[in-house]
Amino acid sequence: MKKFLLVVPLLVLLASLTGCTKFWYQEAKTYEECRRDLQQCAAEMHTYSNKDINLGVYDLSFERSCMEQKGYRLVKERSLPLRVRRQGPGTLPGTYGVAGHLEGP
Repeated sequence: MKKFLLVVPLLVLLASLTGCTKFWYQEAKTYEECRRDLQQCAAEMHTYSNKDINLGVYDLSFERSCMEQKGYRLVKERSLPLRVRRQGPGTLPGTYGVAGHLEGP
């Protein structure tokens, strides 16, 4: 059990160093458009689910479906163009971060 407790933090550290964070990205969209679209998907999801209940897998599936219908794809941070603004998960609704151009293409 002690070995397991030592391995978990190491795996988390390794994952954070390898750029595993994923972002919703669409080349033709600005950062603000992407952020707004993710917030719209989150608002739509809340109308269909009771957030007093943790639906986990449903939330993830709904977010993915909604954003893909809007034309976004999940991109690892290291695959994003250098000149895009990024905001990681945790400060936004949803599971993934958002990335987009500062101005239109």
